[in-house]
Amino acid sequence: MREEERRSIIRSLVDLDRPVAEIKARLAPLPWDYPKPLVRLTYNHIRSVLLRFLAGNLDAKDLEEWAELVEMRDDIEFADERTKEVIHMLSTPQIHFPIDGQLAQLLLSPISN
Repeated sequence: MREEERRSIIRSLVDLDRPVAEIKARLAPLPWDYPKPLVRLTYNHIRSVLLRFLAGNLDAKDLEEWAELVEMRDDIEFADERTKEVIHMLSTPQIHFPIDGQLAQLLLSPISN
C-alpha cells in the first residue's frame, strides 16, 4: 500500500469522517507499526468527536472504539501529552470513567480554552 493511501485512511480515522466499523475495516490490513507519523491528532479532533457525541451523533461505544483505534498507532502523532491522556481515558472507560455527557463536558473544558 502506498503511503498516500495509508495517510488517507489514517486521516479518516483521526477525523472520524465515517462510521467506526467502516474505518475499522479499512484499518484491518494496516499494521500498527510504522516508521513515522503520517497524521497529527490535536485537541480539535477530540473536541469535534466529543461534540458529536454530545449532539447524539455518536454513542459511548463509538467514542471508545475510536479512541482504541487511535491510541497505539505509530502512524499517528499526538499534538501533546494532554491529547494522549484524553485518548487513553476514552479508550479505557472501564479503568477511568464511564463515557457519558458529564465526562465529555469535563474533557471539553480544557480543550475549549
